Amino acid sequence: MGITTNDFFENIYSVIFSPKAFFESKEIKISLRLAIATIVSVVTFSNITTSVFDGSVLTFSFVTSLIFNVVVSVVVWFLTALFFEYTAKIFSYDGNLNKILFYTAFAPVPYIFFAPLNLIKQVNVLGYITGALVEFVLYIWIISLYAYSVKSAYNISFARAFMLILLPFVSAFFVIYWGICFCLKMGYIFSV
Repeated sequence: MGITTNDFFENIYSVIFSPKAFFESKEIKISLRLAIATIVSVVTFSNITTSVFDGSVLTFSFVTSLIFNVVVSVVVWFLTALFFEYTAKIFSYDGNLNKILFYTAFAPVPYIFFAPLNLIKQVNVLGYITGALVEFVLYIWIISLYAYSVKSAYNISFARAFMLILLPFVSAFFVIYWGICFCLKMGYIFSV
């Protein structure tokens, strides 16, 4: 029994209008084909709407950049899911790569709203401020959807899932901070 287009559109609708119910539903059919189709659709739709709103002509360079964006997005999605999977295993949570791949494929669905926001931001100063604020809310929404993805895949609390998402950023901050401190100390030692 395959996944139908009704399942695809129903899942997209659920992620946009009732994400908590989507990620907590036990009736969701986990399908990697549906997950890949979601990533490809979101990237394609976002690029096409951005091109239309910017007044760009659909040219060969647009098609090649679209293909490049789709491939990069699929690779980033897969690597993100792998990061969550192996980080969860470090913290002794039972993982399921298929679940995290499926759920994280639906987390970037709000990206489809960025192209119209760029059009609003071009109107005037008020439009730019409004568009920037809504864009900030969309980023928070996407991060929340990733947290729901991790929560659903590993059966952990929302707060723990959110911290698991913030872990790479905190780690990068400390790596950069320690690297700068190390270079400053070494510079001081060798300057004496």
